[in-house]
Amino acid sequence: MKQFKSILTAMLLLSTVVFIGCSDDDETNPLSNNNPQPTMDIVETAAANGNFTTLLAAAEAAGLVEALKAEGPLTVFAPTDSAFAALPAGTVEALLADTDALTAILTYHVTIGAVKASEVVTKATIPTLNGAELAVTVNGDGTVMIDDAMVVLTDIETSNGIIHVIDAVVIPQASTSAIKDGSTTYATGYWFGSYRFGGGWISNAIVEGRLNWLTRWLSIYDVARLAGLNTLTTAVKAADLKSTLRRQGPFTVFAPTEDAFGALPEGTIPALLNDIPTLQNILLYHVTTGRVTSDIVVTIDSAPMVNGGAVSVAVVDGGVVLNDEVNVVAVDIKARNGVIHVIDNVLLP
Repeated sequence: MKQFKSILTAMLLLSTVVFIGCSDDDETNPLSNNNPQPTMDIVETAAANGNFTTLLAAAEAAGLVEALKAEGPLTVFAPTDSAFAALPAGTVEALLADTDALTAILTYHVTIGAVKASEVVTKATIPTLNGAELAVTVNGDGTVMIDDAMVVLTDIETSNGIIHVIDAVVIPQASTSAIKDGSTTYATGYWFGSYRFGGGWISNAIVEGRLNWLTRWLSIYDVARLAGLNTLTTAVKAADLKSTLRRQGPFTVFAPTEDAFGALPEGTIPALLNDIPTLQNILLYHVTTGRVTSDIVVTIDSAPMVNGGAVSVAVVDGGVVLNDEVNVVAVDIKARNGVIHVIDNVLLP
């Protein structure tokens, strides 16, 4: 380990000279570790350097910029422009056109907390905002790999976390374990084949409200995906409501769990996916306008829904029940454009 630390220190010094090469003034150099109290956040630091333009453009397209500017702390394993340029021709353009895949891949480069290099090398895996885990390998020559990417610069401190620079884009590959932990796998026609998103620790943390400080900067649609509400978001996409739940609002969504959809009569979901007007009507019966947080919900006896119907609301034994039979099981999951309450049955108009 001492040998690795020595080599890592030498790499850091060398890569700082080669990689930055943009300022002789440590007080103005955004990537200088001589700044005791960084004033720029992750996004501002990356932008000031100029070597992460593709990463920042991708974050903008995926609606993740504000999340990366959140209070944190976050740690970002940041691919350089050269890393994105090394991808097969057309990949970046394809990702920018597929925000679901783009969001899954970008969140796979981010973890909660300020994880310095000295801690990274002690880990076998690192949990990410995607729900999947990055593999950490310390090679015999002292180089550090994050999946198949090499760490080329470490411990760039920002006001809300840390950036480690990597030389390749890493992909959250689908696997049997990914399927078992509640995540969803997505097949694509792109070079990366299939990828995973949601499930595992991230879903639990979101449903329990432990990541509200972060999810408040993400769209309802993306929060629901991360929370493991896979059937709901698949239906939303099929019903052409994805853009509405990403860009419009504010809305309050009463979101059925996977078990809720699973309890529907056999064949119901495939039938709905082939009957878009009915599917839209049912989904919009789960949405009301405005941010109706739990402290408001318990004061009303009905809520008007976007489809034109109304849902009855009652407080029973300390819990909230909708339409006399649907229980609210998790509340006040914050999103950029509204709030999500999780329910244990599908509401039928």
